[in-house]
Amino acid sequence: MSKLLIVIPAHNEEANIVQVVEELTRGYPQYDYVVVNDGSRDKTAALCRAHGYRLIDLPVNLGLAGAFQTGLRFA
Repeated sequence: MSKLLIVIPAHNEEANIVQVVEELTRGYPQYDYVVVNDGSRDKTAALCRAHGYRLIDLPVNLGLAGAFQTGLRFA
């Protein structure tokens, strides 16, 4: 496990999340990441699960600060 965890907050990002994570893992494979799905109502979480991404799925939107705090607690 890397000493660096990249927290990716995501709220209704189905159009972008695959590209973001794929570019991150391709460009920086040495780093760990987690997607924090911040209560999205679209297919963000489903796409993350389908691609096998590391995911924390929040049931409600906590906002950017809440999503980052969740990622920090996970770390």
